[in-house]
Amino acid sequence: MSLVPVASLDDLSRLGLFRGGILVFKHSTRCSISTMALNRVEKWLAEHPESDIAYLDVLANRSLSLELADQWSVQHESPQILWRSADGQVLHESHMGISSDWFNSVN
Repeated sequence: MSLVPVASLDDLSRLGLFRGGILVFKHSTRCSISTMALNRVEKWLAEHPESDIAYLDVLANRSLSLELADQWSVQHESPQILWRSADGQVLHESHMGISSDWFNSVN
């Protein structure tokens, strides 16, 4: 599918599932490392067009980014990729760790 802009927790419920969970990419439009990570995410998506990834602009939606960090018990970082399963398991990676290898490791 694609990167799907989100601005609320309700927006996340509209996403398709990836391996039984929701994927969220937290991106800062002011950060060159975040731009590099976005390119990696987009490349992975091109190879997996059946997938949805929530796109969270942390500058425009800082409160949602912090709310996710709190509710999902992860430290806020940007760029950051998160996966949350239906049973509440959370996997995450940030900065240079955002890669196709990370996506492939998600169970």
